[in-house]
Amino acid sequence: MIHRLLQFSLFFALAAASSSAEEKVEYNRDIRPILSDKCFACHGPDNNTREAKLRLDIRADALASEAFVPGDADKSELVFRIFSDEEDDVMPPPKENRQLTAKERDLLKRWIAQGGEYQDHWSFLPVEKPAIAGAIEGAAAIDHFVDERLTEKKLTRSPEADAVTLARRLNFDLTGLPPTPGDVVRLQEKGIEAYVDELLASPHFGERMAIEWLDAVRYADSVGYHGDQEREASPFRDYVINSFNDNKPFDQFTIEQIAGDLLPDATLWQKVAAGYNRLNQISREGGIQDAEYLAKYQAERVRTTTSAWMGVTLACAECHDHKFDPFSTKDFYSFAAFFADILEKGAWNGDGSFQEDESQYAGNGIVFDTIGPKLEVPTAEETERIQHLSHRLNEQREQLKKTTPELEAGAAKWAADQRAMLSSDAPRDFVYITEKGEKNEVGTNGWNFVDGGKGKVHQGSVARQQQAKELVQHLADASKKPLELVEGDVFFTYVWLDPKNPPTQVMLQFNPDGKSWSHRAYWGADDIPFGKGADSEAHRKRGELPKTGDWVRLEVPIADVGLKGGDKVTNFAFTQFGGLAYWDESGVHTGNEKYRADGLSDKMIAAVTEADADRSAADQKLILEHYQSTAAELKPLRDEVAKLEGQLDSAKAGVRTVPATISAKPREIRVLPRGNWMDKSGAVVAAAPPHFLPQANGIGASRLDLAKWMVARDNPLTARTFVNRIWARFFGSGLSGVLNDLGSQGEWPTHPQLLDWLAADFMESGWDVKHLMRTIVLSETYRQSSRSSPELDEVDPYNRLLAHQSQIRLPAELIRDNALAVSGLLNPQIGGRSARPYQPAGYYQHLNFPRREYQPDMNANQYRRGVYTHWQRTFLHPAMMAFDAPARDECTMDRPYSNTPLQALTLLNDPSYVEAARALAENSKSVSEAFERVLARTPTTEEKAVLEQLLADEKTRLGDDAKATTALLDVGLKEAENVSAELAAMTAVARVILNLHETITRY
Repeated sequence: MIHRLLQFSLFFALAAASSSAEEKVEYNRDIRPILSDKCFACHGPDNNTREAKLRLDIRADALASEAFVPGDADKSELVFRIFSDEEDDVMPPPKENRQLTAKERDLLKRWIAQGGEYQDHWSFLPVEKPAIAGAIEGAAAIDHFVDERLTEKKLTRSPEADAVTLARRLNFDLTGLPPTPGDVVRLQEKGIEAYVDELLASPHFGERMAIEWLDAVRYADSVGYHGDQEREASPFRDYVINSFNDNKPFDQFTIEQIAGDLLPDATLWQKVAAGYNRLNQISREGGIQDAEYLAKYQAERVRTTTSAWMGVTLACAECHDHKFDPFSTKDFYSFAAFFADILEKGAWNGDGSFQEDESQYAGNGIVFDTIGPKLEVPTAEETERIQHLSHRLNEQREQLKKTTPELEAGAAKWAADQRAMLSSDAPRDFVYITEKGEKNEVGTNGWNFVDGGKGKVHQGSVARQQQAKELVQHLADASKKPLELVEGDVFFTYVWLDPKNPPTQVMLQFNPDGKSWSHRAYWGADDIPFGKGADSEAHRKRGELPKTGDWVRLEVPIADVGLKGGDKVTNFAFTQFGGLAYWDESGVHTGNEKYRADGLSDKMIAAVTEADADRSAADQKLILEHYQSTAAELKPLRDEVAKLEGQLDSAKAGVRTVPATISAKPREIRVLPRGNWMDKSGAVVAAAPPHFLPQANGIGASRLDLAKWMVARDNPLTARTFVNRIWARFFGSGLSGVLNDLGSQGEWPTHPQLLDWLAADFMESGWDVKHLMRTIVLSETYRQSSRSSPELDEVDPYNRLLAHQSQIRLPAELIRDNALAVSGLLNPQIGGRSARPYQPAGYYQHLNFPRREYQPDMNANQYRRGVYTHWQRTFLHPAMMAFDAPARDECTMDRPYSNTPLQALTLLNDPSYVEAARALAENSKSVSEAFERVLARTPTTEEKAVLEQLLADEKTRLGDDAKATTALLDVGLKEAENVSAELAAMTAVARVILNLHETITRY
């Protein structure tokens, strides 16, 4: 051991002498990453896993434990341990599989020899704008900092890219769309500054900016967990697009998403923005624990908010103190407490309940359903129409309330008739199913109700429509209030058959006591398979198909279908084979005393049975109001009211919604030991930011307080995080390479002064996003050629020093956008509901609760941009998945980029790309024109020759194969202008051009 120590001593003396002139080792840049990666797991912030009572992340603690001696590597235990070749002594222990490299050991040794100074972590330090000699500002400042690093490595920047490359780069980076044929000329004539300003002013700028932000805030059109049911949220997506287009300051953008609902006199769109808080995955699975899922939701909000805005991994502190950064478990739950006021339920199990006091929050555009509160977001046109219909409806309702002597006389006669009927034993109609089944709590799930404006209605405001090519039925669940039969009852229903498209057969089915469906009556042909062929109570023919074009009453004596008095029918089915039919009220013609006062309340029965002279004014009013709702002379007015109600319902049904964030009484938030939602022993915590960051004390406890703190000038993280993410958009990698972690496990920035200069400039500009974008793209660093060289690849294989631009594969959305744009198919509409591109049949076959079948849009929505694609979390569109789009189950800060054969197959065979290729072929007179439309440049001689040879070969092949020609040109919604071998051959060439690496790459 003594001999080994002498060897170490001699080695350190020689090393110190040889490195005296070497550059100073910097803790944040050189040492912290080593300690964080190799040491902090056992000797870092987490007290629960700390070994040997040694803490290396705080200098005072390390010195107190005598881990090292500043300035004397020879006497430092840390140095001895890392250089030891004894298994019991060496650190890190071999079993941890965290061995230090020779370079890392040398850095640690040199650092201690130089005094072993610590620094606070770089991203937690205040953002200060570095001074630049000569007061350089704007884009030139970027070049200054980049050149400093290049000079250190004896490198220089590459020359500026050519006009074609610049035009494509700027268009894809700022609007996400390819340049038009005239863009290159316009760039050259106007100059880059004016050209960039045009692109920043484009309405497509917001669409391009939204892609990464929607990843970060986990936007999707479905709930994610379990059945992954659809949940509309598209107004939030539109808010993001419009905010970027309007250049909303990023601090305001932040405040509105976290706490827009808490702003004074919050606007509709600020409330839409606050929907961010409820874009997380939720569950509707039966049997889950409410408290467990509330804990899941609150933890997810902490993860998303701190990652998306602050670029830190506070999520790691959910179960224990962070192992690498100063975040404590208390910090995690104190941060969660900011969101404790959000009105929500943990177990979204579809039972229709929310919480007892939901009614106090309904109204003013807030509605509740089985996945919680939703905010209605009508357009200006929808608002105007709803207001107009509401005004007309109120007028007609007032008319309906007016009384006349004639109505009063009619009401008196009706009361007398009711009194006589109630004392009579004569059978009468008892309507059991009417409107939407509310009267007797009949379940009508899946029924297609229509009003008089959209279909045929016999009585009331709605009827139900059934239409199919073959078998279709509506099932009625009457188990809550079964229909109790008596001997002699006759079941009846009303049906209207379309003269142009009548069913071949209609059938009524009954299931008493939930035991058997073998009680059926039918009219018409014998096409329905249930009981087919027999003539029995399970399959009784009652006549020919009813008359079409008019309401017909169908009747079935219960004895004919094997039913008897005392049976309680708990299920009904209204069935037809093919055609279009409307069904309305159903019931029994009965003498059953239980149903004699059909629809009359006990209070009404008491009123009508009372002698006229003894009836009170209140009873008279009750009778009159009821009569007004049934009087034949008022039917036109009631019909008009019903029509307006239906139109108003339809208008409201067309209004988009977004999950609503509603502030209620805050829940109690406790620290959950080890993240266990069932362990209530943890301390109750108040809302507070992480304890070590500025303004950790003294801010309020609301989400609005949190939002303002996040964009405060002395918060060191938010501006750095956003700037770093934007830099990655333009160069393929952030200045700090790990976009979701600016902490100890992240990466020391390649250009720390540049990152801070950009972050400070961003805040000083008023958080001006377009100013930030403009500054970067006007820099010479951005405008460089993306061509590298063997020498550069050797020195800087990942282009982190920025001696040239980066080649970046387009994100999934832009690849399809590009194909649609160059082909002329693109629908440029901004905003609106999500669109559904073509998708393989059966892709949703394993999607349950309920089962679903994907229906692609068969209109102009088919050609909308990828940012509008319906985002089904568990079954994301397969072409999106092929090009690495995330499911958005969680916040995604940085998409991976893969290169797989499946991507080439998608570009060749996905109907969207095949159709785009055909449209490109139709719009191009030659191979060269098609090539230039896609790539904004003319093909080389060799490229042109290869493509023209392909064109000739395909003409020959397809000229002899009419079936293949037709099959190729039939793909897609848009019909081919002509079906010919020439167009099919040119389509094949266009498919190849759309599949080129250059086509899907931004250079």
